[in-house]
Amino acid sequence: MSFAKTIVVGNLGADPELRYTPEGTPVASFSVCANTRRKDRAGNRVEEQQWYKANVFGNSAEAVAKHLAKGDQVYVEGRLKPELWKGRDGETRLTLGLYSSDVQFIGTRNRRDESAGASTPDTSGQSVDGSVDGELVDDGIPF
Repeated sequence: MSFAKTIVVGNLGADPELRYTPEGTPVASFSVCANTRRKDRAGNRVEEQQWYKANVFGNSAEAVAKHLAKGDQVYVEGRLKPELWKGRDGETRLTLGLYSSDVQFIGTRNRRDESAGASTPDTSGQSVDGSVDGELVDDGIPF
């Protein structure tokens, strides 16, 4: 048996984009940036950024599109798939695609709902599957 899983904790580089497959399955795509800090040979602190393109499917996709925005911090777990493509300049580029099995909202910025003027609730630690910090939340649904 083989197994591969990737975990990325980082910040969204843009608002999630929600679209639907021809079969009607929701898909949310968003970029996630994870920063790595280290010291170089001279002892200077160096910060590197690694970008991932995350894809989330089903009800989780709709929750991500509804509750997350650029700058929010997330935990994303899934299968990593390198994707090669040609840029407008003809150069071959590499994107690290992350096909998500789990997304957890770690922290959101306080935003104002532009249409109603209400603040968006903090979803810190809330998973798109209804759990908070690994504990299921009783939302009144009997199953």
